[in-house]
Amino acid sequence: MGSLVALRDNFFIEYNDQVSDGCLPQPSKMKDKMELVLRQNGFSIAAEKMFFPNVINITALGFGTNNYSCAVHVEAKLIFYANVAVPYAQDMNDGSTTFAPVTYKFGGTMLTGGKNGMQGRVEETVKEFGDNLYLQTSRFKDALADKFPEILDYHANQNSQKN
Repeated sequence: MGSLVALRDNFFIEYNDQVSDGCLPQPSKMKDKMELVLRQNGFSIAAEKMFFPNVINITALGFGTNNYSCAVHVEAKLIFYANVAVPYAQDMNDGSTTFAPVTYKFGGTMLTGGKNGMQGRVEETVKEFGDNLYLQTSRFKDALADKFPEILDYHANQNSQKN
């Protein structure tokens, strides 16, 4: 999985707000926080979803536990497509391949506490998730460079031809 994640460097960010009771009054700030941390770490952000995108999906699910407190679960995952073999498909020849979505979860936590501070805590959590994605991607890239440097050379060559 790491070698597949290592080569991702352009993302489309989306968020899913399933938080009620005023616990997350500005859900779009989750997307803004993720975009900011990724840009600061050298990643690029796609303005629109392209064909076979690298999608970062941030989901917040929560509710007020009483008039003053909330419980919110925040999760971040990277969804991208990979070319995979389909050895026993009925409609395809043996050994054929297809593109399939791959999900890589890089953050998830449960937050509880006061309603008035929950927005800031969710934003800080999303920032930590973005930092974590950068760290993991960097480590995966280092491992790939150590074991298979030709893959990174090929990837760099492909990117330079696009520009």
